[in-house]
Amino acid sequence: MISIAVKGYGIVIWDGDGEWRTFAASDAHSAMLARRVELALSIPSDGSDDAITSALLSIAGAHLLAVDCDHPPGGCDGEPDRN
Repeated sequence: MISIAVKGYGIVIWDGDGEWRTFAASDAHSAMLARRVELALSIPSDGSDDAITSALLSIAGAHLLAVDCDHPPGGCDGEPDRN
């Protein structure tokens, strides 16, 4: 699962099974965010979590909130080791 916040619009959650959901303060923001997600995901990719994350982060104002992984803390690329 990947969670992305998009400044001024809301949150996008990618469940890893090809499904995504948006959460926004209004229907108008939700509709605009959904359109931005659809555009970002229309870019051809290999379908990996890394490619999906990159596509979602290409949305203007997007910031990574969380990524589920099977690693201990510090096990993901670029994550500081907390041990």
